[in-house]
Amino acid sequence: MTLAFLALVVILQATPPAPSPREAPAEAARPRITLESASAPSLAVQYLTIPWGPNTFAAMERPGDSFYNRRLWPFAQLTTEAAVSLDGTKIPPGRYALVFHPNTPDDQGMSLEVRKIGADFLQPGNVMTPAPEGETVLRVPVRFETVPDTAPALAIALARGKEATALTVRYGDRRLVKELRY
Repeated sequence: MTLAFLALVVILQATPPAPSPREAPAEAARPRITLESASAPSLAVQYLTIPWGPNTFAAMERPGDSFYNRRLWPFAQLTTEAAVSLDGTKIPPGRYALVFHPNTPDDQGMSLEVRKIGADFLQPGNVMTPAPEGETVLRVPVRFETVPDTAPALAIALARGKEATALTVRYGDRRLVKELRY
């Protein structure tokens, strides 16, 4: 045996074995942000399954000047095939962005804007979708109620009644119900 070969054997024996490959600890799976929809006669709504962010929502409820308060939050697209009214304001058939306005530094409270738009704007996977340009048809104060159970992500439902369709917005442990009257 040569001296070089013996040196290689010694080095290989002294080198600790490579760790066996194993899976890295599993991180909490981030839910996918997908485009969902709900419908009722003459109405449809599309929205993103934005994961519940209790701290983010709390910041938007409180008066303040944080990033979350300064930004508009377009969260759904409403399409109407017939005229409806919301809080006494007529909404003609068309396509609309539903935009959430957080509380302001001077504590004016949160509000919901219905904005006439020309094209789809929601982007699957993108919770930071910019508010689309368009004409404001309605802006009304809103107050989400706290409910006992927590939804893991934004969910919107339309439930047809005799004279109105209830638009229910669930986000975490908050709920907002608005009636779209015929």
